[in-house]
Amino acid sequence: MSRIQIQYKKPLNVSGNLLKLFKPDNKYLNVNLGVRTLNDVFVNHYGLVLKNGFLVKGCAPNIGISFYDKTALFKHWRKGLEQVVVSKYGKSIPFENWNDDNQYLVIHSPWFSYYFWLTECLPRLLRVKDKLDGLTLIYPESWDNLSFVKETLELFPGLKIRRLKKDVHLRVKNLLMPEVKPWTPMFIPEDVQLVRGLLFEAVEKKGVQSKYKTDKIYITRRGAKRRKFDNEPKVEEILSQYGFQAVEMEKLTFFEQIALMKETKYMTAITGAGLINILFMKKGGAFLDLTNEAYKTKKQYSFHYFKLCNLLNIDYAVSFFKHINDDDVDHYSNQDLILDEQLLKTDIELILNGKN
Repeated sequence: MSRIQIQYKKPLNVSGNLLKLFKPDNKYLNVNLGVRTLNDVFVNHYGLVLKNGFLVKGCAPNIGISFYDKTALFKHWRKGLEQVVVSKYGKSIPFENWNDDNQYLVIHSPWFSYYFWLTECLPRLLRVKDKLDGLTLIYPESWDNLSFVKETLELFPGLKIRRLKKDVHLRVKNLLMPEVKPWTPMFIPEDVQLVRGLLFEAVEKKGVQSKYKTDKIYITRRGAKRRKFDNEPKVEEILSQYGFQAVEMEKLTFFEQIALMKETKYMTAITGAGLINILFMKKGGAFLDLTNEAYKTKKQYSFHYFKLCNLLNIDYAVSFFKHINDDDVDHYSNQDLILDEQLLKTDIELILNGKN
């Protein structure tokens, strides 16, 4: 199958030794995801699938061998196997037998958030969209509290769902399992296009329009407890001078967020999983990634949005800020950033001018 190839270009404001952090990543070209039809399998409450005591290939990302965690595969297999054995012979792990003739569909995995819904779960669902009338989705009951899940699934009225109770494992007679990409920082161009197409069409049909009359936005974290700027009001003041409007994404509905991003050409924000909304930006725009200088030396960080921006032909730039050292914060990535006003102004002007 001929694949879309990402045409990489370096970040607008990175040169020298730091360029090694932004190498073209074409591993996705060797990934061909299929759909597995499985019988008599164990599905744990996180979505891991085991057959005859072994993990089924493609049931979850991040369980291969990597420099970041060389033991991930073993840890997940061992945990899954323990659950299989104890649920079968013991009483401490609850499980259910779904041994009817329904064909069940699994699209979730141990890693789940808004980011994973758009980049992994929804692409898995779309891979079997022509079969949905005959499938029953395994639906973790925690999804009832997630509006973006419920609003998305309403686009598939023929899909039946069956709720999986919290911490309950399954033995499933008939399971359809679309394979998931092997690594969470990886983007499959065809999947990105499918998700954009589906949700853009939904926004148009619903007549949802952006409340913001601008194509320049700053996703503010003014209401967050951590991982924000030490002087958030000053950041918003500076950016407003360049025409950027501060937006609190959590106050918008799922489709309002997509409608806003669909009209957005220039965006800046502090790095985080919620920035997966870049997926809906206008092609040909620019994004400034505001991030922690610790990422210069932390090899496990993969600069996800550099890859996504290149896929969508969006210019990418990154600003590295120092961070405060709060002993009460659990991880360096959650530390507040220290505003460098001149750095912010310089890099905002750069993305607006589009110079490399």
